[in-house]
Amino acid sequence: MEEKQNKKIDLLPREEERYKPVEAKVHCRFCGKTSVMKLRACVNVSLHPEEKELVLNGSFFQYECPSCKEKLQVVYPCLYDDMSRALMIYLLPDETEKALAELNSQQHTWSPEMLKAAMVCTMRAVRTPNDLCEKIKIADAELDDRYVELTKAFVFAQFMKQKPDFKAAQVLYERQNGKDGFVMISKEGKTFWAQFPDGLYDEVVRMFSDRIPKKKTTDYELIDANWTANILSKLKE
Repeated sequence: MEEKQNKKIDLLPREEERYKPVEAKVHCRFCGKTSVMKLRACVNVSLHPEEKELVLNGSFFQYECPSCKEKLQVVYPCLYDDMSRALMIYLLPDETEKALAELNSQQHTWSPEMLKAAMVCTMRAVRTPNDLCEKIKIADAELDDRYVELTKAFVFAQFMKQKPDFKAAQVLYERQNGKDGFVMISKEGKTFWAQFPDGLYDEVVRMFSDRIPKKKTTDYELIDANWTANILSKLKE
């Protein structure tokens, strides 16, 4: 994770800063009925630790239609807030880059204490619930997601040399049996797991620690494959 300032700050949100549930209409694609769902705009696992598992197992974004009882996935902008790890992740599923710019432009409305907290937090934006889960797992493993993304690029390139016909839909960090690695998910739904080669993550940290800017702002950042490609492109300059 990013370096944190050695400064004691109360990271728990005040009452006026806590997100209130909002209601939204949900149209069931199975029975065609419309119902009203309460959306939780924030998952604060410091206040409600039991909700972390709901995010990780996917049930947080599931809604059961009251008419036909079918389960629907309802994905919407949502903040994941884990102050025990100084981690804030914003899920922005629609027009992510535009939504991220708008989100960061609203920081003038934050309280001074919230801005102080943001300076010592890892602030991330993600596109999908799977991306959100990946960031949580990386934080739980006490790794830095920036170096994990760069490690992913090297591991995936080696994987594609062995399986050139593989059509990847997603590549996600996952620890299995105490080992760090990546799950490669194909467009057909097939999965493969590739372990980090010994020493690679530490070597990536050594190679790129001077090339990645230190945290200076309170902005949420989108650290993904596009970010990695931009960092790697600078190696050729």
